[in-house]
Order: sequence, then structure tokens, then C-alpha cells
Amino acid sequence: MGLSQGRSRTPQRARGGTDAGVECKLNRSLHSGLLPSVYRSRVARLAQEALEQPPPEQLELTLRRCIAFCYTVTPEWAPHVRVTAFADNPSEHQSNVPVYETLLVAWGVPGFEGLEVKCTPVAGTDVMYGIVVPNPFWSRSLSTQNGQQVPCRALMHQLLYWFVSLDDVDPRKQLLVNILLQLHEACYNCIGRHKEVFEYCIYDLVDAEAQTQAGTVPSASVGAEVGVKAGIGFETLERAQESEAATASEDAAVLEAKRIVHRFAANFLDRHKRAAVHAMAISPLKFLFQNRYEVFENLDSHGSSFWVAVLSEVFFPDLQMPFEEIIDLDKGWTWGAVDFLPTLTSRDASASEKEALRRLSAPENLGRDWRQLTAGLKPSGRLPRRLPGVSFFGERAFRNVLREARRPNSSLRAVLQPYAARFADLMVRPIILRRCVHQASVSERWGVDLGPALATLSGQAIGTSLSA
Repeated sequence: MGLSQGRSRTPQRARGGTDAGVECKLNRSLHSGLLPSVYRSRVARLAQEALEQPPPEQLELTLRRCIAFCYTVTPEWAPHVRVTAFADNPSEHQSNVPVYETLLVAWGVPGFEGLEVKCTPVAGTDVMYGIVVPNPFWSRSLSTQNGQQVPCRALMHQLLYWFVSLDDVDPRKQLLVNILLQLHEACYNCIGRHKEVFEYCIYDLVDAEAQTQAGTVPSASVGAEVGVKAGIGFETLERAQESEAATASEDAAVLEAKRIVHRFAANFLDRHKRAAVHAMAISPLKFLFQNRYEVFENLDSHGSSFWVAVLSEVFFPDLQMPFEEIIDLDKGWTWGAVDFLPTLTSRDASASEKEALRRLSAPENLGRDWRQLTAGLKPSGRLPRRLPGVSFFGERAFRNVLREARRPNSSLRAVLQPYAARFADLMVRPIILRRCVHQASVSERWGVDLGPALATLSGQAIGTSLSA
């Protein structure tokens, strides 16, 4: 997954500034087709499945089976497996630590509350006192369709059971190795890292469910419903969709082709949203803080937590994002809560800083690594200023900041508007169409099902039948 570590240390105060900032009026809303998310839909369905069709075995047994597969041991021997959990900072490596007991304790599994799992203390993390502790991320409740609640660890149980139940020769099962490694490593970090790893586990599940064994017909269930609702404003897809009555009599091949295209489009939309968040805020912040490890390592986790909340809770309240919401649990949200645009655009900004922002903001660079894009450019070292009216203190500080940002005439909202506008600028039809077509053409699914599906629909969409 290549994820950076998360830490919930107390942030340093960013230097204040007198720059006027970047003025902007957010004068557009997002197309309704952009609002749904395959990620959110899959998490909701996973919660429902955990309630109605839970695995036929306890989490402990599923975990043993996962460890057995990943480390080539028997389920009986799985609790004895010990490994080294590597961190970005070598001083934070965890040597000879158990996998099974660590996960059970960190996830707060009932019956393991009194188990003491010792490890190397790491300041500012869950293991600051040299023992593994339960993280509230896994015990937080998620609502099902009928309003009942299930703990987040039940969703992970559901996910792990799905993967471990695959045939050993199924290549998708190999994803379980990286999933387990990341889940274990997160136990020595903080809630931001647990959040980040959980998100990538869901991405893996969605991708795995969309894949098929060679020679079989693709399953169209995942993403198809969301794809139909989202549509992403594609005129070709809109033309391809007929009325419900006409659909009932359509050729099975055409129906299957539509499901394949819908699924790809819906999954692409989630990937595009993630790329837009990085271009909007995370990548510029990484450029500025690349030499400040204590900040940099928290941007993928806590930084995205803050900026995604600003988008979905303040400016676009109906927008579903492919991220977990931990507003009431996130103690490290302040790492990314700075007004960085003036640092990169004001008269005092260096030529390298201005060029870095230009490259990171360019639509054609969406999804590319920030280091590659900013090669040869260096930040000046000036720290971004704090957001106005932001208090870092109090149990509900994060929630209070979002409430202040929603107030129409607040200075905080005015400062945040340019960032929301940056996101909205990347969510327009021309950019999405161009990227989706390109991503489709280079997709590993092109020759398997996507290309043939588009060829099947080409007659309806553009009036000319094309070949894959």
C-alpha cells in the first residue's frame, strides 16, 4: 500500500502571517452524479452483512486462518507467530512482536481486555507506554439500514473472512498478505493510521470483488448500483441507458456491458476524488513539510481527515467521499489544518514554491506522486500560517472548527473557500471525462471486459459500432 505512518503528537504552532491570502468565491455546486461513492456504499453494505450474515466463525478463528495463510503455518500455530513491524523511522521498528494478540487487543475484541502485549515505546502513539492498547477506531459504531449498530471490527471480520475463504490459488487472496501486515503495523501507531489502513482494505475489497477468475463472466454487483446512480455526467453513458421498461427486454450482452461500464465509472469516480483531495491540499502540504517529519508523516492520515471533513461537512454536505469520518475521535487533525496557499502564491513565495503549486494543481497531473512532480523544486522553509479562529484545544475542537466554518460570514469560512474551489475545479465534466477515458484505455481490465463492453455499447452511444 505504501502508506505513511500516522502519529498523534501535539503539533507545533505554525507561524502566523500577514498575507492577504488567496481570495476566491465558491460559486458552484457539484453535479449530483458526483455525490455517491462506491467506498461509502460498500462500507454500508459490509455493516449490513456483518449484522445479517456474519461469518460462521469467531473473529479469533478467522484471524488465525489469515495468519496461517500469510505466514505459512497452521491455524493452531498462528498465535505464536512473531515478526518485526517496520516503521518509516528505524527507531520506531517493533521487533519480535506477536501478530495475533496484538490485533485482538488493539481491536478491543471482548475477552482479551486483560492481555498485556509488550512492545517498544514510541512517543506520541498508542504504544507510548510500551504496551499495545485498544484503539477506539475499531469499537466505534456504524449504523446499518435499520438503524442498528455494529462495531467497526465486525466489518473487518467480514472483510478478512471474505479474503481468507478464497481458494489458495486465487491471485486475489495474495492481497491478504499486505492487508494483514498493514493492520498489524497500525497497532503501533495511532487512530489516523488505523483509519488509513481500513480505507485501503476497503479499496482492496472493492477491487478484488470486481476481478474475476480467467474465463468467467465478470460479477457486476459491486459498483453497478452506485454507477447507475452516479453516471458521472457521461453523455455516452446517459445515451446508453434506456428506460426501465426497455431494459427488461434488452439483450443480455448489452445489459452485462452496461454493468461493466457502470462499475468502472463508479470506481473511477472514487479514485478521482482521492486524487483531487491530494492535489487540493495533501500534496502541496507534503511539498512544504517534506523536511519536517513529525508533520509530514501525519498528512495522509490526519491531514486527509481534516480536509475531507471541510469538503463534506462544510461546503458540499451531500458529497460522499472514499474516506472514513473520525471527527469526534481524531486528536491529530490539526497537523494539516493550516492556510498554506498564501505561502505558495504570495509575493514572498519563491519561484520553486509557485511552480510546485502549479504542477501539483494541474489536472493532467492528477494521481501522480508529488515527489515526481516537484523534482528539482525546494520549499523556502517558511511555515504556513494557522487558520483563523481555530482552537486546537478541547474534546470537541474539531467539531467546533467545522461548525465555525459553516457560519456564512466567518473569517474561517472565507479562508477555506479557495481550497473548496480548488477541489470543485477538479470535479468538472471535461476533466473527469478526459481522465476516465484515459484510465479506461490503460486499465488492466480493457482487454478482459471493459474494452469489449464499450464496443458493445458503441452503437447505442455514438451510433457507430466499434471493435474493442
